[in-house]
Amino acid sequence: MSNDINTSSMMLKMRSMSDMAASKVSPLPINNEGLPGVKGSNEQTVEFGSLLKSALQQVNSIQQTSADLRNDFISGKEGVNLAEVMIASEKSSVAFGVTLEIRNKLLKAYQEVKTIRV
Repeated sequence: MSNDINTSSMMLKMRSMSDMAASKVSPLPINNEGLPGVKGSNEQTVEFGSLLKSALQQVNSIQQTSADLRNDFISGKEGVNLAEVMIASEKSSVAFGVTLEIRNKLLKAYQEVKTIRV
């Protein structure tokens, strides 16, 4: 059960994309190693939407795994112990917290852009 989410890497990539959007330069190659749904070479450009969708799918997968483990533990299924359930629950909680923070930052950035006069 390896549903690790590399938050620092994700935040660095998002900051890079934010800086790129603010400076209006062409996309820089980003190393997408370890991201689900991304194939192939070491470096390629990634659109923000696809990166965000991939991260949300990963968070959803972590939450589904946590819910499945919890349900298996509650129903008394053999081989599921409380430690695994608690660890999965904490991973799910952290992943959701990071997602919520990213949403809040994006919403704040959108509101700031919305107030800019052209």
